[in-house]
Amino acid sequence: MYLAVLASPGPNFFILSQMALDGRARAARCVVLGLTTGSVAWVLLSIAGVATVLARHPQLGTALRVLGAAYLVWYGLKLLRSAWKVPAVNAAPSTALGGQSAWAAYRTGLLTGLTNPKGAAFWTSAFAAIFPDAAPLWFYGATVLLVALMSLGWHLGITLVFGIPALRSGYLRIERAINGLSGAALVLLGLQRMVAR
Repeated sequence: MYLAVLASPGPNFFILSQMALDGRARAARCVVLGLTTGSVAWVLLSIAGVATVLARHPQLGTALRVLGAAYLVWYGLKLLRSAWKVPAVNAAPSTALGGQSAWAAYRTGLLTGLTNPKGAAFWTSAFAAIFPDAAPLWFYGATVLLVALMSLGWHLGITLVFGIPALRSGYLRIERAINGLSGAALVLLGLQRMVAR
């Protein structure tokens, strides 16, 4: 189930692919670590019973959804703003999200992972519903480890594929359009999540 969630495009995909195409591989890897931390935090919270708390207090789930949606809108607006900037001749790769330190990139990944509406919905509903009630202790540890490895592998794979030089050189020709499309997609996704029930 988690692989299906990982494979469907969402905020994580847009952020990582844009950074890798932009030539910011190091920052993208730090974002991957943040995303993985977010996934591990969600699985730990789900195992601890947060799904039950959210079911009893739906306003908390709504607050989480709105917070995540607001973050997506903010991030998308940053990309849209970078799409409107006219690049200088022989400019270095775009810094639409950038010039980030390792900590800032990690924090971006962590916030994206923790507030991603798709991930939050998965961890607090489907995952919580299928996790066995009386699982042995080793099963919990194995689950957390498996989620961490799957998250790392998938997200690092995105950065590697979109960091391929041929893809990057083509991207540089249409960078502003890609930033604009990615930004618009994130803004629309965020707005859709704000009004969703």
